[in-house]
Amino acid sequence: MKAPFFKERSISTLIVVPSAIIVAALALLQYRWSTRISEATAVRLADSLQMSMMNWQKDFFRYFSEIGLALRIDPVEDAPADAGQITRRFAEWKAVAKYPNLVSNVYLLKSDPRERPQAMRLNLPARQFEPDAWPAQFEHLRPVLGKVSAEFIRTQSSQESHELFDMKGWRFDPALPALFHPVVLAGSVDWLAIELSRQEIQSRILADLSRNYFQGTDGLDYLIAVVSGKTPVQVLYSSDAGFGDPLPADADGTIDLFGRIQDKSLGSSVHVFHAPSNDKGPDPNVRISWFPLLRETPEDLDWRLVVRHRRGGPLGAFVGEVRRRDLATGFGVLLVLVINMAMLIVTSHRAQRLAQLQMDFVTAVSHELRTPLTVIISGADNICNGVVETGRQMVQYGSVIGTQARQLFGLVERILLFAATRQGGLRFNLRPLHVQEVIDAALASTSGLIEAGHFTVECDIEDGLPQIAGDASALSQCLQNLITNALKYGNQERWLGIRASTVEHGAHGPEVRIDVSDRGIGISDADLPHIFEPFFRSPSVKAAQIHGTGLGLPLSQSIAEAMKGRLAVTSTLGQGSTFTLYVPCAER
Repeated sequence: MKAPFFKERSISTLIVVPSAIIVAALALLQYRWSTRISEATAVRLADSLQMSMMNWQKDFFRYFSEIGLALRIDPVEDAPADAGQITRRFAEWKAVAKYPNLVSNVYLLKSDPRERPQAMRLNLPARQFEPDAWPAQFEHLRPVLGKVSAEFIRTQSSQESHELFDMKGWRFDPALPALFHPVVLAGSVDWLAIELSRQEIQSRILADLSRNYFQGTDGLDYLIAVVSGKTPVQVLYSSDAGFGDPLPADADGTIDLFGRIQDKSLGSSVHVFHAPSNDKGPDPNVRISWFPLLRETPEDLDWRLVVRHRRGGPLGAFVGEVRRRDLATGFGVLLVLVINMAMLIVTSHRAQRLAQLQMDFVTAVSHELRTPLTVIISGADNICNGVVETGRQMVQYGSVIGTQARQLFGLVERILLFAATRQGGLRFNLRPLHVQEVIDAALASTSGLIEAGHFTVECDIEDGLPQIAGDASALSQCLQNLITNALKYGNQERWLGIRASTVEHGAHGPEVRIDVSDRGIGISDADLPHIFEPFFRSPSVKAAQIHGTGLGLPLSQSIAEAMKGRLAVTSTLGQGSTFTLYVPCAER
């Protein structure tokens, strides 16, 4: 028996070990592929988001710079500035601008510290500047404008002054908001001030930019806000009520619209949820543009664009969730593969074991058939050859032949009955029976074996047992199998015990319990779970050359269950076994 066992183990090892290596390799590859795909997806989303934000900012800057380009007057290359020139250029810009209402007012401010501050306001319908009071919203800028004018006068309009004060450039003040440009008039510095409409910026420009760069098939793909300040936060624009205040800690991207780096460690005014394909930040050839600030303003006044993905939550979490889902799907498929392989291996082992059990059954049945057939053939030959001469000898030979023939008949009956149980063909006519009669019938059928083995039988039948519901012949057959087993494995003790008692609360109500016990070789713990399996015979039993087919106990269990009963066993190796048959009581 060892050679097939080790052969089976070797085949299993050859299957399991390579399969485990393949599954582990697939799991590792799946993890790496998923990680790389997630990383590539995150980089692609980061690149796309960064580009959208930069283009958003550039368009925002372009709308403002168009005003500066239209009204810019170079003090060196152009003729000296005059109000008519400014008025004409502003009218031309307003005629072609996408957002003509972006400008609320245009002023000429004289802030020469040697003279009294003056202000002139553009009256576009009249196409002229008209004297006006110094605008209250510009009052806080008077010292700044005066300082720049005084510095210019001190340097006498030299090239140094042009380089120092960037006379060609516009300056921005975020608190108003407004654009400022110096204008040289007769050796003095005036300021062209363009007051911007906050309402136009908030209601039209920011909303249009959000739709242009973050619009999806079902609306905006991102929650968008333009904010200033940190504590408290001032929301200049929000695509959704409540977004932006407080500042979202899980924003997918932020950009400072003035080009000032909020976090020096980031190395860029643009920050997205993941490092883009260029880890150093935005493409150095694509710079964030903005007007220089008119004055040193606190960072709380800076305008910042803040975005967060709408449907999938923050993109970082979304990418992580997609990766986890992909890994779960991949590992789930591998788990199904492992389960299928395990089921295949188990099924293969069971098939091999069943095939071995069937071969053992054929061998056992052949042996069981050979002995009685040999006796029958030998007796028949002796009778035919005249060996049997007297009537007494004839009776003896007839008795032997009859006994062996009945054994053959019983074996065939057991095999046919077992086949019927496998096909679900057991149908019994249940009727009330007396327990004593069933036990007596079983003992009578096995009396020859009991006497031949010189067994001592102890019966303990409880008085007043209720009737049971069963088939007399089937119950007798079941008990005969249990008694035969007890006789077969009773060892040298030669003792058989039968006990019957009442169980008030059984599986189906009141039951009668019938115990068949022996003091024989017992059953090992390893074999105990298998003794009701068809064809199973313990290796120790085979080694002891105890005859049997492995059908008695499975057949007894099937009979018990067909009558709504059950069969149980308790055993101690070397001390004996007790098989217990539970049969429901008949209805009263």
